[in-house]
This record gives sequence, C-alpha cells and structure tokens, in this order.
Amino acid sequence: MNTSTTSTADRPSTRQRGAPPVDGIRRATPDDAAEMSRTLASAFRDDPEPGGEVPVPRVGVGHAPSEHRVVVDALLEHEETYCTEDAAGAALWVPAGVAPLTEEQEADLGAVTADIGEAELARIAALTGVMEAHHPHDPHLYLWFVGVHASRQGQGWGGRLLESRLTRADEQAVPSYLEATSERNRTLYARHGFEVIGELSVDGSPPMWQMWRDPR
Repeated sequence: MNTSTTSTADRPSTRQRGAPPVDGIRRATPDDAAEMSRTLASAFRDDPEPGGEVPVPRVGVGHAPSEHRVVVDALLEHEETYCTEDAAGAALWVPAGVAPLTEEQEADLGAVTADIGEAELARIAALTGVMEAHHPHDPHLYLWFVGVHASRQGQGWGGRLLESRLTRADEQAVPSYLEATSERNRTLYARHGFEVIGELSVDGSPPMWQMWRDPR
C-alpha cells in the first residue's frame, strides 16, 4: 500500500488547531486524500451495501478509490477529517450546522454512479431520501465515514479515530450522529457511547441504524 510522501515536519501543526490528543491520530490534509481514498475503498470492501447491489453515496460510495476520492476531497474542506499517521485509517466528520456537500460536489458524487443503471439509481435516491427525511434537526457532529484499511483492522485504530474527535466533542458539549451500516460497526459505535435511535431501509434492503451520542 502506498503512503503519503508528506513528512510530519512538513505538515501544519494539528495540536495548535485543536486536534485531540490521541496517539497516532492527526488532522488530515489534502496531501492525504489519495491514500485515505484507498483506505476507505479497502475498509468498506466487504460491508453490506444498504442500497442493494450498489452502494449509496451518503453511506459507502463504492469499492474504487476514485469514487471515495469525491467525498474525501469534499469533506476535507470542513477541516474535521482525521487520520492515522500513514492514512491507513480515517474518520470524516461534518461540523454542526454545516451542509456536507455543495451542489457542485453533490453533482460530482452523482457522476461516479451515473453508469450503474436506472433501477439502482432509483434505489440510491430512495434510500438517500429516507436518510435525509429522518436526519436529526438538533445541532450535531455528523460522522460520514470511519474506516481502516483491511490490512490494519483489528488493531484498535477505529476506536482511536472515534476517540480523537469525541473527546473534544465532550469538551465542546456537542452531540454526535451517524448511520451504522453493519452489525460490526454498530457494536463499535455503541462502545463509544452511541445509542440506536432508529432503523432505516428501503425495499427490503439491509438495515442501517441511526445512532446518536450525547456529550459526556
């Protein structure tokens, strides 16, 4: 697996910008985008796809790094993306009160799934609509992705990535929200204080669980 060639000395100080003090985790930069895209493609390779035969952009864009790159580039702009030192794990958050994507970015995201067929596009639109209709209105951090490369899973990096932002969310008294797309991920989130507040599915698709965490 390739890694970013940007040295630690070349990166801006994340500590000064409020990054949480979790060993091995730092705030991501645009130089990490390519590696994080490969990481997420690997991380979600074996996950069930809630929309059916193809993934849903708001949940798991797909299995190709180029598809994940659209989301990575967009969410990096919010400066709430964190990664391991080698970008083999990443967590992409959306700040409270901020739209995740601009209209142009949404169009770019739609373009990566434009060739999958009308039936699957309709399925994606239906599930995305359900997610938006049930999205909480109270201000909160929104976790779009947290993933660890398949070669690094089982080493505790997923938990560290969550902790890196949740610790500061507690200090800021900000709640957090996400949609879990697998039983495995739901269990991980529960260990970090998230509770199931709803279940979403469309046309018999595998369920997604809405999960909310109040600050501690």
